[in-house]
Amino acid sequence: MAIRIEEQKPEIPVEIGELKFTFKVTDEAVLNFRKESLRLKEELEKIQEAEEDETNVEKVRELLRQGFDTFLGEGAFEKIYERSPSIVIISRYFAQLVLGISEEIERMGADKALEKRAKKYLQR
Repeated sequence: MAIRIEEQKPEIPVEIGELKFTFKVTDEAVLNFRKESLRLKEELEKIQEAEEDETNVEKVRELLRQGFDTFLGEGAFEKIYERSPSIVIISRYFAQLVLGISEEIERMGADKALEKRAKKYLQR
């Protein structure tokens, strides 16, 4: 009798309108996500506190480019911006992306906690 274990893909599918991306859920990507999402959040908050001008719009655009390209792959920002050429709208997308990825990572972590309990139980 064969033991069959369903392979899990280490990725989270992300859809923005008709665009489809994936967030790779590797150990390195998760650590990078946590670090980068905090850094980007802090940078964006600093800019929001400053007076609005053309320079700040460019800074926000560049931070969002870094975020989308880091989390969804090189060129993701350009594809998204092409469909929604508004920093205000894309900022909302980015906030939803970070929240969604955080929730999925946490959910996956909950599964790992169950796995640890099962191993502990089996060792008894």
